[in-house]
Amino acid sequence: MLNGIISKPAQQAVVYSGKEGERVSEINQKLKAIPEVEHALVMTKDGAAVDDTSYEAEVLGAYTQFLARFGGKLGSQLGVGELKSVVVHGSDHHMFLLESKNHRLGVSAKGTGNVNALDAEIRRLLAPK
Repeated sequence: MLNGIISKPAQQAVVYSGKEGERVSEINQKLKAIPEVEHALVMTKDGAAVDDTSYEAEVLGAYTQFLARFGGKLGSQLGVGELKSVVVHGSDHHMFLLESKNHRLGVSAKGTGNVNALDAEIRRLLAPK
């Protein structure tokens, strides 16, 4: 699902947020159209952010990496196979993790949003047109 969007060269997917030196991915811009989405980050599977160097991206990147490792171990223990996606439904925030062949997408959202509706909208926006 993410391959068509993520596989673009990084320089094509970069827009500037207005703050000097801060870059925000095209995917982040798309997902920010969802009112409850706080931040989105595309990263390589080894944990490097593709094109966002903001403080928020560093925090979300750490949470995304932890969630991927924890989800992978839990999935392995439960025998459900390779990790594809994780949704954490919290009262203050929701976290979404989507995996593609080479990348991860971490998304944080306000806890006031309906987690199922947010998951569906994120996937709809990322689906190839």
